[in-house]
Amino acid sequence: MDYRILGPLEALDGERRLPLGGARLRSVLALLLLHGNKALSRDMIVDQLWGDEPPATAAKVLQNCVSALRKELPGGADTLRTVSGAYCLALGPDELDRDRFERLVAEGRAALSAEEYADAAELLKQALGLWRGAPLSDFAYEPFAHEEITRLEELHVAALEDRIEAELALGRHDELAPELEALVTRHTMRERLRWQLMLALYRAGRQAEALEAYRAARRTMLAELGIEPGRALQDLERAILAQDPALDGPVQRPAAHGGHGGVRPGRLAASPLVDRAEELALLEAGLDDAIAGRGRLFVVVGEAGSGKTRLADEVGSAAKQRGGRILWGRGWDGGGAPAYWPWSQALRDADRAVPTPDEDDATERFRFFEEVTEAIRQAAAEQPLLLVLDDLQAADESSILLLEFVAGELPEMAALVLALGRPETPRLDELSRHSTRTLRLAPRS
Repeated sequence: MDYRILGPLEALDGERRLPLGGARLRSVLALLLLHGNKALSRDMIVDQLWGDEPPATAAKVLQNCVSALRKELPGGADTLRTVSGAYCLALGPDELDRDRFERLVAEGRAALSAEEYADAAELLKQALGLWRGAPLSDFAYEPFAHEEITRLEELHVAALEDRIEAELALGRHDELAPELEALVTRHTMRERLRWQLMLALYRAGRQAEALEAYRAARRTMLAELGIEPGRALQDLERAILAQDPALDGPVQRPAAHGGHGGVRPGRLAASPLVDRAEELALLEAGLDDAIAGRGRLFVVVGEAGSGKTRLADEVGSAAKQRGGRILWGRGWDGGGAPAYWPWSQALRDADRAVPTPDEDDATERFRFFEEVTEAIRQAAAEQPLLLVLDDLQAADESSILLLEFVAGELPEMAALVLALGRPETPRLDELSRHSTRTLRLAPRS
């Protein structure tokens, strides 16, 4: 069987397209496909399809839909089974286009991490070629499909960004520039796409246009969000202005949702860290625990120049090699930064912006803390996560309180959080209570 949800719902048996009848029958099949090989109770299906006030005939309609599907599906009741009063649709490997897509994307990202760019580009093209339109487009207004539609759309854009990264590494900047110009128009807040557009234009000998692409990104972000572009775009703008020779070859790129993050985007790899080997070993052990689902918080304390940020860079390299994703936020001591500024930067990199609360409303602030924690949890569920919050001595007290709140939930997440600050960081002692370990870096001699 070939089931397809990356577009309108279709079911093919070889070359034969199965007639799927009316809207309700199609909804039943779609719901069963989204939960393939899992038993769904009749009550759960009725609730998902009809909501809180199902008609008296809902159970009978469901039974009729199941009977009709069994007549059409090869294997009948062996394919759409009844298990202890629940229904289960048996799915073989790769029978659902969504599963094929996710497998090909995973293989493409593995090739990308291994710098096998041609293989990565081909695998990701195959994955993207499975899409025939908007996912589950027949069910755009059905509540049961909303979450999966959102997830798949995000995966699609992230896979597109990965494919572009592979092709940039293959020197295809000339042909990519027009595509990227169209993409940033459709996805105005995707900083990774804007980063790729700037790089493609620069490599195509269009430096002025690359810098204008940065200015356009800045105008959009200031107008829509009231914030400056992220660090990755700022670093790339500086590199373009300096005509950095490193831009002519593969460059470390911004972390991406659904991607496999880089080490402080746009920055060249530094020389190996040799004077913090013990601290690095401890943090890498914490990273391994986090990848295994035992999240941790490490507080790293040291004076300016003690190597806190460089140490986090090295952990980022290790996270990248292990298939992790990196989010980075930092305090701002220049004045005028809004509340929760380090978190806003990190969540923006994750494409999971959460509106900041009214600080005078304790209930609203608590709800905000829960929403941020859930955003981190979801990001870590998709891909192991390294979250670096740097320069916390310059952060507002609310950002530290939020970090305390998130820290309490970390043990059940695949996330490592590094909190970097100087000894005078407010509430540092309270923060340390949640830490697996506090590393105090002595000044370098």
